Amino acid sequence: MSTGQGQKEPESNRVRVDIYGQDYALKGQASVEYLRRVARLVDEQMKEIGEQNPRLDYSRIAVLAAVNIADRYLRLCDEYEDLLRSLERESESRIREES
Repeated sequence: MSTGQGQKEPESNRVRVDIYGQDYALKGQASVEYLRRVARLVDEQMKEIGEQNPRLDYSRIAVLAAVNIADRYLRLCDEYEDLLRSLERESESRIREES
């Protein structure tokens, strides 16, 4: 597939998935398996919340799932940044020791 300007657009994959009883068509540049993993994560999170809170409606379950996933994402980002800083300090320390 081409943009008409000599550049190729990245290939898009499509997959149909079930998330909390609803059928969705996902499209993305990631592999089909990756798109399914994303859907499975959301589905599992929504099921967990729905089982713990059976009176919540679909949209509230979806928002709480999004909040939980965002929380995990931000915590992992913080851990990643901490690891990068730690590696940078360790690297600088070794460079100073070798000098």
